[in-house]
Amino acid sequence: MRKTPLNRAALITVSGLVTGAAGLVIQKVAGVEMPPVPPGLIILTLVAVLIAATPWRWPLVLAVLAALAEMPGTAGSAVDADTIGEVAGASVRGIGAVAAFVAGIVAATVAYRSRKRAPESTVR
Repeated sequence: MRKTPLNRAALITVSGLVTGAAGLVIQKVAGVEMPPVPPGLIILTLVAVLIAATPWRWPLVLAVLAALAEMPGTAGSAVDADTIGEVAGASVRGIGAVAAFVAGIVAATVAYRSRKRAPESTVR
């Protein structure tokens, strides 16, 4: 369990991942053809939970990769959209993916730069 609160960039990353997952659900309800349980939905949700619940830094890198993987699908869905629900879902999904991508890069950079370095040896 996480003992320290998330920084602002990590919170935005989690919010972006959840927003992207919500966009997938909107698209599914609007009639976009996809598997019964879309893999992107599972990946985005799982990574958001890992970031929010664990003290590990590596899920932030997964968030960047997951968001990057969602971007082409979002663009393709927006181009092929026939109904307002499909457009809305693609828009929500895209906004979430872009937010998670940008904030994930910032959050990962902050997390990896702030880790404590081992003291240098004074023995020569």
